[in-house]
Amino acid sequence: MEVIDLLRDDARKDYKCYLLLEKLLKENAEFRKIITDGVLNGVIAGYTADIWEKIAAQNIRGIDSFEDVFRDGANIGYCTVAAKQLSYSFNGCFLCGGVVSYLKDTPNCKDGSHTWLVVNGKIIDTSLMIVIDENYSKKLGYVEENRYNPMVDPFYVAAKDFTLDKNLRK
Repeated sequence: MEVIDLLRDDARKDYKCYLLLEKLLKENAEFRKIITDGVLNGVIAGYTADIWEKIAAQNIRGIDSFEDVFRDGANIGYCTVAAKQLSYSFNGCFLCGGVVSYLKDTPNCKDGSHTWLVVNGKIIDTSLMIVIDENYSKKLGYVEENRYNPMVDPFYVAAKDFTLDKNLRK
């Protein structure tokens, strides 16, 4: 079994959101080894059913569903937008920015600049579609340059309330 099969959700295996991860696993032996070791040691996993439920439950403007972003692969190269949107589904999370060396020269990421979410000591990466123990992230080249608590912004809080309002669901 390939490591991608351990990270990809079976119900969503045809989603284009996994294309970047697949490419890096195929083309970069060092990246593949770090990911494989992380999976085998329980410090890297794919998105859980809980994360996918949070994605599906969001109200989002401009498109039918947030899950469509992942189905179409529109998460790749748009980490800031995807991480912020996903952050609405979590309490006590941080939006982090910095560099991930393995992402250099990938779509919209010439220099490796990247944004991710941190929840309870875990990085949720919306481009690589993985959840990483924060202590293991350095092995993947994550260099955090800033960490932001979005709940200090009243506009963020209002957007979060809209996103999670069950009365607005179709």
